[in-house]
Amino acid sequence: MEIKEFYDINLSHASYAILSENEIALIDPARDPQQYFDFAKQKDAKITAIIETHPHADFVSSHLEISKKTGADIYVSRLLNPEYKFIPFDEGDELKLGKILLIPMNTPGHSPDSISILVRDENGKDHAVMTGDTLFVGDVGRPDLREKAGAINKTKDELARMMYKTITEKFLKLNDNMLVYPAHGAGSLCGKSTSTDTFTSIGKREKKIMRFSR
Repeated sequence: MEIKEFYDINLSHASYAILSENEIALIDPARDPQQYFDFAKQKDAKITAIIETHPHADFVSSHLEISKKTGADIYVSRLLNPEYKFIPFDEGDELKLGKILLIPMNTPGHSPDSISILVRDENGKDHAVMTGDTLFVGDVGRPDLREKAGAINKTKDELARMMYKTITEKFLKLNDNMLVYPAHGAGSLCGKSTSTDTFTSIGKREKKIMRFSR
């Protein structure tokens, strides 16, 4: 298994390719798809899945373009209810990718339809979590940006309460050594105190941040 980060410094946006065997799943792809096509060619692999953790207001995703070119399925929460063709991906679902599993968690807070993706490795161990805009390195996602967008409208107070529940009932219960790969780094407006580090582990300092956020 390999997790490859693609970072756009201008947007402080991170997207990811997860590789197992000869299959690739993309998480929150950026506007330019060529970097993912090049990676797939380099690894002699095929892009078979595209996962959007939530709708993006700060950049345009290339998910539709990639799907059209490769035939890869697009996975999003059914709560998003997009107009394009998609496969619902919520708690209770799972996606087999080569020898690993990708398992969604519903993690609302930044948006009501946010999901995070657990990466379970070849040995059945939960190795990493792709957190989208819900959990960053050193911060959580802002709950005041999605009050009137998407299929579900929630006030910032409602989203803040949802974030609290996500932190206490989902992230704080993850193993300390689980790696955290968020969709943004320092400079993004989606968080206020985001670190310049682009990844971390749950136990390194994120549990302290999340407990403080309570």
